[in-house]
Amino acid sequence: MSNDDVKVPYVNESCIGCSACVAICGDVFDLDDDGKSFAKEGMNTSNADGIDDAIAACPVNAIHYKD
Repeated sequence: MSNDDVKVPYVNESCIGCSACVAICGDVFDLDDDGKSFAKEGMNTSNADGIDDAIAACPVNAIHYKD
């Protein structure tokens, strides 16, 4: 997979800060000072299964892949 094929996750403003994504895939997701999740800059996207699991676990569907 080339770098052009890397899917980059992002968390939109509907995040409620439940931290499920951080618990599932902490190498990619973290919580900001307001308790909302975000995808870390330069995150390790090689754990695609963990990212997909975090997306599936989000109760408000706030995590998606950037187009």
